[in-house]
Amino acid sequence: MEKSALGFDEVKDGLVQFLSAPVEGLDREAFLAHGAMIEHLGRLLDSGRVRFAGELAFQSRKELGEEGLSRSENCKTPANLLSAVTGVSTSEANKRLALGLRLRRAEQLGGIPGAEPFPLVSEALASGAISVESAATITKMCSELRSRGVAHDSLMDAEKVLTEFAQLATSTADTVVVVGTRLRHQVDPDGGEPRRETQERRRSLSISHTADGMYRVAGLLTPEQAAMWVSAARAIISPRTGPRFVSDQERSDEEALADERTSPQKMADAVTELIARAAGAPEMPKLAGATTTVTVHVSLAELKAGHGVGWVDGIVEPLAPSVVEQLRCNSPIVATVLGDNGKVLHLAKTKRLFSSSQLKALAARDGGCITPGCDAPVSACEAHHVIPWQSPEYAPGRTDIDNGVLLCRFHHARLHKWSWKITMIDRVPHLIPPSFRDPTRTPIPTTKRRTGVGLSPGSFPTPPPSEHRPWLSQRQAAPPSGETAA
Repeated sequence: MEKSALGFDEVKDGLVQFLSAPVEGLDREAFLAHGAMIEHLGRLLDSGRVRFAGELAFQSRKELGEEGLSRSENCKTPANLLSAVTGVSTSEANKRLALGLRLRRAEQLGGIPGAEPFPLVSEALASGAISVESAATITKMCSELRSRGVAHDSLMDAEKVLTEFAQLATSTADTVVVVGTRLRHQVDPDGGEPRRETQERRRSLSISHTADGMYRVAGLLTPEQAAMWVSAARAIISPRTGPRFVSDQERSDEEALADERTSPQKMADAVTELIARAAGAPEMPKLAGATTTVTVHVSLAELKAGHGVGWVDGIVEPLAPSVVEQLRCNSPIVATVLGDNGKVLHLAKTKRLFSSSQLKALAARDGGCITPGCDAPVSACEAHHVIPWQSPEYAPGRTDIDNGVLLCRFHHARLHKWSWKITMIDRVPHLIPPSFRDPTRTPIPTTKRRTGVGLSPGSFPTPPPSEHRPWLSQRQAAPPSGETAA
């Protein structure tokens, strides 16, 4: 204990002094250099952590039984002991143990230390030349190749190539994974088929209900499955955009309707949209002679009042009425409306959906999502009924282009929940902003069609007076009707 702690206080005090030095006044080059030095120190400490974890794992190996270190310390696993000693999570403890054990020298008979399994990685890690992440990647891939019978010389070459690559100034832990994967396929004598069989066995997908009403999706995909998911989702998440010229009013509308979703939220929406589209495809498997549908049960009184919930067959958590209404616009949904006594009052059929010809007409007229500032193309949009089916103005079975507009899924959901409204004027969709954006609630034409459009004074509504738009300064106030800004 005394030997281990020798000089620790001095080293610690020096580190504290260095790490607590102010960095606010450093110039750019000195500031970045300081960050690189801190990272180097962290790597040196990580090397010691991994070496300690490897020795702890070795002294806790199964063949020692109750005499092993972790058992003798009343810990069930080495990870439990390492977590208790260091305070790290069990997950982090397992990572350190795995890498430390792979790097530790094997012992020969009589306790004589054997050769280092990965001498180049151990040296680079101990000097802080590579990170723990890169070391874990290299040793894991080389260990896998060793288990597949790769020759010793080839393994040494692979370790050398990857360790040298990891030390390049342009390398990161992510690029080491990419290069390592390519190298693994080059030197593996069996090729990718054995790995392919393992991937096939491990593929999985599960959906479970959580206590807070959400549903957790977990699983593993094979590379080709992941490629299909990612490429299809990206086509929806990242629509092609082009140069656009917008007015002050349009820019203001953009800010109000900005897409604030995170990347994971966009991915969830994109995959859901892909499944919804595929569910209605003619070639999809049929259930009782009908294409795949989702059945929602909702009370008529609650639906008209705008409160209450809808219930979906097979799903524990109920849906809010706004969600039910959104789904009814552009999904293969059957909504069963029930009276107070449970009698079925209305059974909406999927034929309310727009036909392919009508969708083409909407695409030609709207040119994509009609929301100001949204660049979602036609392929990423769904058709919305301007006059909802439960409205007294709704004609039974009415599904025509004069009652439909294109909206992306994100803005479709907002229109059902927020105060933006859509109306049709001269067969052209107009968006009515909420009163806090425009007290006059002047309809804004939203068509993006590129042919037959004439632009002249009066083509667009006059913005409300500047006193009703506090976000505009006196200098930015809109010019009188009929005049143009300088």
